[in-house]
Amino acid sequence: MPPEAMTAVAVRAVNDQAPWLLLPVETKAREFHAKLLLAALAVERGYEVVLGEQNAMVRQIARLPRGLYVDKSIATTKTRHFQRLRRQGNKVAAWCEEGLVYRDRDAYLRQRISLESLAEAECFFCWGEVQRADMAGKAKGAEDKLVATGNPRFDLLRPGYRNLFADEAAALRQRHGDFILINTNFARYNHFYGEDYLLQANRQRGTVQGAEEEAFLLAWRDFLGEMYHGFAAMLEPLARAFPGHRIILRPHPSENHQRWMGECAELENVSVEFSGNVVPWLMAARVLIHNSCTTGLEAFLLDRPVISYHPVRSEIYDSHLPNVVSRQVSEMAPLIDAVRDALAGEPINGGCEGRAEAARYYSALDGAAAAERVLDVVDRLDLSLPQPSGPVNQLQRWSGHLTLPARDLARRVLRPQVADYAGQKFPGLGLGEMRRELACLAAASGRFTGIRVAPLAHQCYGLAA
Repeated sequence: MPPEAMTAVAVRAVNDQAPWLLLPVETKAREFHAKLLLAALAVERGYEVVLGEQNAMVRQIARLPRGLYVDKSIATTKTRHFQRLRRQGNKVAAWCEEGLVYRDRDAYLRQRISLESLAEAECFFCWGEVQRADMAGKAKGAEDKLVATGNPRFDLLRPGYRNLFADEAAALRQRHGDFILINTNFARYNHFYGEDYLLQANRQRGTVQGAEEEAFLLAWRDFLGEMYHGFAAMLEPLARAFPGHRIILRPHPSENHQRWMGECAELENVSVEFSGNVVPWLMAARVLIHNSCTTGLEAFLLDRPVISYHPVRSEIYDSHLPNVVSRQVSEMAPLIDAVRDALAGEPINGGCEGRAEAARYYSALDGAAAAERVLDVVDRLDLSLPQPSGPVNQLQRWSGHLTLPARDLARRVLRPQVADYAGQKFPGLGLGEMRRELACLAAASGRFTGIRVAPLAHQCYGLAA
């Protein structure tokens, strides 16, 4: 570790008075900037924050300050994890990264919402009233824990914060010109670990109970298989129709990116790209093509042209919200016409009707930002938690800088596929990047200039005033 980092840690003693938030990041491209914004706003309110890679934070939790751990899910698999966090002196809150766009309410509640996990949490931050009402129907007696706040991810789409990505968007336009962006969301079929992985994983977790639920997931996988092949078949005629434009396909973080590269290999103006947050890609693109993907709504809120392509349809497995804010087409000729209209600057989105529908699902379209609403809820919690101290705790914290990198190296050697998947979702986070991104956030917002960042453990950083 460089001397600068060691000095930074040395001056960051754990404060017994300031409440702490622990913000783990699983998928960096999707979550990092939103968690950084939430962290910066929290520091302004007097909190101190640990932000870092989820697995590293979990493995080092005993070495970190005790605080409110904000998880990304309350699925069945989280119950024991939350209980362990609480035994170690922390409290737990959560939201669900998949809670804005789900294809079937009953399946979502069954697979993603565990009452046992919710019981361990102080509160749950809902994307909006639709999710809150759906969950309240299952969580009888725990409705008070459900608060419709929105999610900090969508704060980044607001004019006050989207400038964070302005330079990156400009660089993408400089690199690719007037490009067409395709976002895919077919991991239940095209998963990194193979077509049957998610079904097998649900069996192992015990979240599939009975033949009916298994048939539901199999049909969902097969439907997305048809969708995958429909999108793959779309690429060649789209490339031929717009030879002067670069076409960028950006897969979901959990998808098999190599498979998509194979689909694009013979198409000169089509390429697969997956780097950074999706927001600058949406800002830079002339038009987005998707199907049932949250990025459809994100592009709509960024005032970008959005097309939802439906080579196959399903009343069960199609997602309502991202499709209703888009121009919906089911065949190649109308798709090409819609792209041509978007490139010509003609409005093609859902307009006022789409925004009204978005407001039903998302609580922070206007008014206070979602991160501020989340912190309003946190402010009401008792986070006066006793902090670990003494030389043993400091030694444990320093040991993380050695033991976890060694463990990661062993995994790279012994389980390379697991390491590759982990690297695809979280390719690392250094102190320089943390400080650089915080400086960019400060420049975009005109705030947060007095926040300090220092390493607390491997891939985990402390933020404080």
